[in-house]
Amino acid sequence: MAYHLTFFCRSDEENGRAAISRLLDELLPDGDLLMTERSGPFVDEVAVCSLARRGLAGDPVADWLVLEVHVGVEWIAESVIAVSPDDEHGIWGCDLLATVTLSGKNPDWLLVNRMWTALARLWSAIPWDEMSGFEIAKSVP
Repeated sequence: MAYHLTFFCRSDEENGRAAISRLLDELLPDGDLLMTERSGPFVDEVAVCSLARRGLAGDPVADWLVLEVHVGVEWIAESVIAVSPDDEHGIWGCDLLATVTLSGKNPDWLLVNRMWTALARLWSAIPWDEMSGFEIAKSVP
């Protein structure tokens, strides 16, 4: 079963590739990440890559996670309205939706926390998940 952690952001990024590149620039300086970029039938608004932390032997220390970024107010409007129909959480007008998907038996929570911190630093991310809704923000890394 997969777990999805979603972040609603205000970024002013041009497209999905630019947004994911900026986020990866925040994450890669530690030098411990493995990355595979997925190129597929995506539009400019969407970018996806898989990430894992590299162990001493060069192998992943935990299961790979998937980072998906959608850019554009119109592109993510349905998601925004679905989780906050009355804008109680101040996410209306967000122009970037980042989703981290974890699956497998050994999720990399350390990497998730690093991503959460980077998203908050770059774009004041507001987290949401299907189990806790916006309450997940109370467990800020």
